[in-house]
Amino acid sequence: LILIRNVFYVYLSISVAYSYNIDLEHPLVFRGPNSSFFGYSVLEHYHDNTRWVIVGAPKANSSYSSSVHSPGAIYKCRVHSNPDRRCTEMDLGRGNRQRESCGKTCQGDRDDEWMGVSLARQDSANGKILACAHRWKNVFYESEYILPHGYCSIIPPTLQHGTKPLIPCYEDYKQKYGEEHGSCQAGIAGVFTEELVVMGAPGSYYWTGTVKVYNLTSESFYSPNKDNIDSHRYSYLGYAVTAGHFSSPNVIDIAAGAPQHSTNGKVYIFKIDGASLVKSFQASGKMV
Repeated sequence: LILIRNVFYVYLSISVAYSYNIDLEHPLVFRGPNSSFFGYSVLEHYHDNTRWVIVGAPKANSSYSSSVHSPGAIYKCRVHSNPDRRCTEMDLGRGNRQRESCGKTCQGDRDDEWMGVSLARQDSANGKILACAHRWKNVFYESEYILPHGYCSIIPPTLQHGTKPLIPCYEDYKQKYGEEHGSCQAGIAGVFTEELVVMGAPGSYYWTGTVKVYNLTSESFYSPNKDNIDSHRYSYLGYAVTAGHFSSPNVIDIAAGAPQHSTNGKVYIFKIDGASLVKSFQASGKMV
């Protein structure tokens, strides 16, 4: 029996493993500009009988915004009827301005904003797409503070014009860097349910972090009450986010990771209660 077991272990050590769900012989390979981080984020999209691969390249220069330094770009790659494996940049409709007015005390700076750091698709048949740039900055108070709020775009299912901007951490007349949401960097992670847009914001409250949730129907934002979360500075809550039916088949819950919490990491699950997110579960890790 021992001999048979040893022979079995030797066989396992020399056998070759193949992945069961990836076609290693006939892959479709799409390529983007050099040094653009093309492929940093990817997702599949299907609309009007056409299947696409959507790709984020957060260090790319944009052909639609040539005056902006490396803002990043989103590319669409047709899966079928595309023998040259060509990908084209999507026009997000933001023009060729380096800076853009975005509120009473908001002047956006797009240089090195990392558009495409995260991508998410709406969980529906004609799903929209969420694309984010967590390093987008509000420079209205640039003589004192540069505020990396983060910026996201909701792209229609047609992948054409008509994007909707989201700046979930901007508030009029708020100008402190680390306090509240001044340095939140929203959109470093994102998820898109049928009705909710979920954006991680790990820089809020001096990098304690938080989660920003936007309701498409009511056009309102939800976020956790900071006092109800035991995370500390530099926990990075919101570094990863997801959503699902964790507590009930009829309720969407929000999950978020805080990988630096007490150097071991922690995961929270929130439910929507009124205008805020209420913690319903938490679990600590043994390593980051």
